Amino acid sequence: MPEIEIAIVGAGKTGRTLGRLARRAGYRIGPVVCRTRAHALEAVRFIGAGKAGTEPEGAALTLLAVPDGEIAAVAKEIRLPPGAVLAHTCASFVAEVLRPHRPSGAIHPLRSFADPERASELFPGTSCAIDGDPEAVEALERLARAMGGLPLRVRTDRKALYHAGAVFASNALVASFEAALRLFEKAGIARAEALPAIASLAEGTLANIRAVGIPAALTGPVERGDDGTVRRHVEELAKHAPELAGAYGAMARIAIGLALAKGTLDRAGAGRLNAALGTAESVGAVARRKKETSRR
Repeated sequence: MPEIEIAIVGAGKTGRTLGRLARRAGYRIGPVVCRTRAHALEAVRFIGAGKAGTEPEGAALTLLAVPDGEIAAVAKEIRLPPGAVLAHTCASFVAEVLRPHRPSGAIHPLRSFADPERASELFPGTSCAIDGDPEAVEALERLARAMGGLPLRVRTDRKALYHAGAVFASNALVASFEAALRLFEKAGIARAEALPAIASLAEGTLANIRAVGIPAALTGPVERGDDGTVRRHVEELAKHAPELAGAYGAMARIAIGLALAKGTLDRAGAGRLNAALGTAESVGAVARRKKETSRR
């Protein structure tokens, strides 16, 4: 691969991680830009190369890893060499936010960058959502592969749906764990004991998904067509955790579709499950209204 200069504008956790990965992949690190020179120097040390600065200056390939709300403003100010590719790392914005620059695009790695050291070590195999102008997409796919990532082409006109899907897979997973912890606590299990048990269960499920895929990995009362158990679940939720009844019902209905696809549930069983969910959710709504009324 010919040596290409890359600039990192906004060298926080995401920017410095991508900078280190790009250096390891053979890219030449150019400007490394932060709000303060001290932060820029710190980022250069982490990346292992680069020219620390505070003014938005780009290179042949420039990554804007600034906060989402600052992308458009920084794009207007940045100085780029002729023919440079400009890209941001936002999950939901498309290339239009970088106009009038062309070619431009976006690369969003599906990985948490909370710990840049750990993220850079675990990055190989990370999927990277990419969209934008054809020249930018080509350059970003080349970068992703060089860093050990797996490019994913995203429809620009539906990128927000991709981002919502990522939220389900990551942020909503954390929220789902919190819901499980609250229910374990209400069932008398201390939170400190509950978390390892829930994490172990989830790890096994994820391993099954990797091994056999969806819907084959689906198990549980919905998959078995056990409407009696589902009814008891949602009735107890209505009494003791009405704020979770709606979420349980929404996910259970997705599971019903998966069980039908898997072939372990027939239409009659699906009807019974939907009836159980509908009855229990209405009870939960009544319980919520009673609670709100009592607070007034």
